[in-house]
Amino acid sequence: MKNDAAVRPQANQAPVRLSKGDFVTGLRKLLQVAARAGETSVDVRAATLHTDVGVYPARGHSMPTCCTVMYEEMLPGDEILLTPPGGKGPALLVRYKLPR
Repeated sequence: MKNDAAVRPQANQAPVRLSKGDFVTGLRKLLQVAARAGETSVDVRAATLHTDVGVYPARGHSMPTCCTVMYEEMLPGDEILLTPPGGKGPALLVRYKLPR
């Protein structure tokens, strides 16, 4: 078994630019896991999603892209629980209704 610290780059390493697709995949996987567990909704915080997908906080992070994906993946019935100043930031919190 690999140690997470050995697999993930550290915050002081060169930045890794994450794509929109990386965040879409990560968010959809999170929603699928929650749906399989029988949840009726899941609250997703941008900082947590970004950390799950790639290093955050880190120099050259992709938080704006992460937040854009969170907004774009919203469907009717989903709700924004917390909007950071400017609309994009690690505090963004969205409740996604399940099943999708």
